[in-house]
Amino acid sequence: MSIRFQTPYQYVFIHNNVKHLLLLWEKEHKRQLYIVEEEADEMLLLFPGDSYTETVLDQIEPILFQRLETDAGPFLAVLGATFTYDERKMVMYYHPEHPDREIYFFEWSGDGIAELDEEEYEAVTRAFINEFPEFFLDET
Repeated sequence: MSIRFQTPYQYVFIHNNVKHLLLLWEKEHKRQLYIVEEEADEMLLLFPGDSYTETVLDQIEPILFQRLETDAGPFLAVLGATFTYDERKMVMYYHPEHPDREIYFFEWSGDGIAELDEEEYEAVTRAFINEFPEFFLDET
């Protein structure tokens, strides 16, 4: 499912196998987190409570945005998913201007994120596709 917002301050990501919607209100310095449940062709947004929100935000805020360097130049990537591969934590980031075409994978540890070698990168990509096929559905 592809979700697009009119303003750039809404982020959909999967963390601990739960789909979330994060709304950032910059002027009010406010953050709202919702759990997203899909029912047929509708999305239901559930407010999980303040404790859950604080716990999830404490976990993901240090890695929510990452400045990545590519051949096309640097950009601020957005967290798309956290998942487990080979009993290790992995993260998927996407390019905010091309979320359906440019995704990137890294290992996530207490020290931040680390690059994967080429062979492992391919295996992590396959594992991600198997776990989250909705990211790759052909919408034509």
